[in-house]
Amino acid sequence: MNLFFDEESQKILVDAKKEMYELRHPYVGSEHLLLAILSHSNLEITKFLNDYGITYDIFKEELINVIGIGSKCNDWFLFTPLLKRILNNATYSSKDENKCVSPYNLFVSILQEGDGVANRILLGMNIDLEALYDKFVTNCFSSTSLKQKLLLDSFSVNMNKEASDNKYDPVVGREKQINRVIQILLRKNKNNPILIGEAGVGKTAIVEELARRICNNNVPLKLKDKVIYNLSMSSLISGTKYRGEFEERLTKVIAEIKNNANIILFIDEIHTLVGAGGAEGAIDASNILKPYLARGDIKVIGATTLEEYSKYIEKDKALERRFQKVVVEEPTIDEVKNIIDKLVPIYERFHSVKLSDSLCNLIIDITQKYIVRGKQPDKAIDFLDEVCCYTAVNNSFANNTLCEWEAKIKKIIDEKNQEILKHNFKKALLLRKEEYKLRDEYSSIVFDSTMKDCTIDITESDVYNVLYNKTGIPLGDMYDRKIHNLSKYLKKIIYGQNDVIDLLIHYLLKDNYLQEKNISPYLFVGKNGVGKTFLIEKIVELLFDKSNFIKINMKEYNEDYSISKIVGVAPGYVGYEDKVSFLDKIKLKSFNVILLEDIDKCSKNIFDLFSKAFENGFFTNSKGESICISNCLFFMTMTVNSRNLGFVENKDSLGERFLNNKFKVISFNNITEKDIDKYIESKLKSYQIDNIGDKKNIISKIKLESGYQKNGFEKIDMLFEKYFMFSNVK
Repeated sequence: MNLFFDEESQKILVDAKKEMYELRHPYVGSEHLLLAILSHSNLEITKFLNDYGITYDIFKEELINVIGIGSKCNDWFLFTPLLKRILNNATYSSKDENKCVSPYNLFVSILQEGDGVANRILLGMNIDLEALYDKFVTNCFSSTSLKQKLLLDSFSVNMNKEASDNKYDPVVGREKQINRVIQILLRKNKNNPILIGEAGVGKTAIVEELARRICNNNVPLKLKDKVIYNLSMSSLISGTKYRGEFEERLTKVIAEIKNNANIILFIDEIHTLVGAGGAEGAIDASNILKPYLARGDIKVIGATTLEEYSKYIEKDKALERRFQKVVVEEPTIDEVKNIIDKLVPIYERFHSVKLSDSLCNLIIDITQKYIVRGKQPDKAIDFLDEVCCYTAVNNSFANNTLCEWEAKIKKIIDEKNQEILKHNFKKALLLRKEEYKLRDEYSSIVFDSTMKDCTIDITESDVYNVLYNKTGIPLGDMYDRKIHNLSKYLKKIIYGQNDVIDLLIHYLLKDNYLQEKNISPYLFVGKNGVGKTFLIEKIVELLFDKSNFIKINMKEYNEDYSISKIVGVAPGYVGYEDKVSFLDKIKLKSFNVILLEDIDKCSKNIFDLFSKAFENGFFTNSKGESICISNCLFFMTMTVNSRNLGFVENKDSLGERFLNNKFKVISFNNITEKDIDKYIESKLKSYQIDNIGDKKNIISKIKLESGYQKNGFEKIDMLFEKYFMFSNVK
């Protein structure tokens, strides 16, 4: 039931029980409900009744005279059938008005019932109930006025109320934009500001800060009584099935705003006005608003991105000139640090954690460097919240204790309900007392854990773990532990390439595999079958998440038109919006390990495209978007016939491509007969054929047939599958 009652009504119901308990009556009736209403002296209803000579003390005295005081207190709180009807009627009337039950609904329901102890006592006090009811409903508490207020409240949020309840975080470093918005609002004409900026830079936060300043009287005199409402276009449109319903609803909302000059309307994503509700033959929201904006009948603050402003608002010149632009740029790193410093205490209190200044700087640096999508300060605030939440969840022992107590209370409640169903009320009463005792102990535990300093210190590893969970990028101790164990493992499974593995590990440790802007891909050069691709796949398996691995065979990109597979289909061609390109896969995650197999086989134009992207740190797709790749790790493979890089010495057209690029070239060794013997031995063990009769002949046969000097390990794998995969020996 509490879901349908507002906070004030819930307090009244609780006070009604208290009145019944103090008077030692066996039930809660309409008289206790009215007595509880009169005990709240701050209510307008109480002031109205006091003018009629109906005060708390007088009504209570009359109640005692009529009913008296009981002999003993009752532990049960039973509602009379009349009171249940009063509450049900109040609930139904509030539903008609699309709001929670208020004290107004409770009092009107008492009067409308016409019967009950409360009404009888009022009649005994010589109160004309019909006159009281008529005067009450035609006064400022009338349902009509409530419905008028409700219409705007149904489709919007009172930002002043939200700000006064401290539901908004403080805004730092936006003085210039806030002052600009205030100046525009104070203009005589064209006093409608529109905030333009990328998603996440803090456009909505500026309006929230303005609402807070209005509540704190920290604005010019003409803005002190203003109330900002955040209008939801989706709520306004929902439920309007037939032509004309939307226009009628929006017109009524505008009429309310016109009648109340103190209302300022805030429309987030204001570009949704264009076309909203514009069914066939209907007028959309923007055209309905234009005349009112032009005459200055209403004040509107809008917010949108630059792209959507250009696409929707700027094209409609009549709508554009109604607004004054306020550009909201992404804050600098110093400004982001000031913002985070102000927000840290709030998040520390909420999550019961402690964050040092050095870790705050680390969070800002990480979000700036490794989280490409999104804008500051939004991505820094999101990451801060995730780090605090991660630490609180993984290190909180209080949660387990509270869960145990909650399970005990639930068990007692279930047992009590079973006894009630069996009509064993005495045992149910004992269980209820035990339930109250457990609840008191539970509350004391919660209180103690709140009062004590139970804060958990956030560590550097917590920050890196959140980064890994969010992007797949291992940093700090996690990365060091993995990479130090990597060398020993790789040398066991990759034969003849120990110096290659040592060089690669050296590069990975030195560079930490991530660059600021210029990307230096790893180029693996060697003969077929020496383990170039296998080494990369094992690195991905041991160091990174497989979902971050993208493998491309560059042989499929040997024609110039294949560039559409990389950047996407150009506008105007079939499938422009539908086909998923290579860059679309990169956009999904901030970090990817990308293998470009046989890079020397691709078209020169495609190679130049990659080279330019490595130099700049980003690709530009067919839609004009910049796709950052500075957090991606690139590997490339190329097959040559000898260990030395002949293409460099000869300086042919292929070599020219690589000479001008800063690749980390790692040349793989040719496979020796000793390496082949070791590999075949390991394969025999894996196929469980150690006890086969003529092992030497089998090894010689495989070595001879594989042509190991040309094909390396790849042909050996094929021969083992050919001879042993489906045999009974395995």
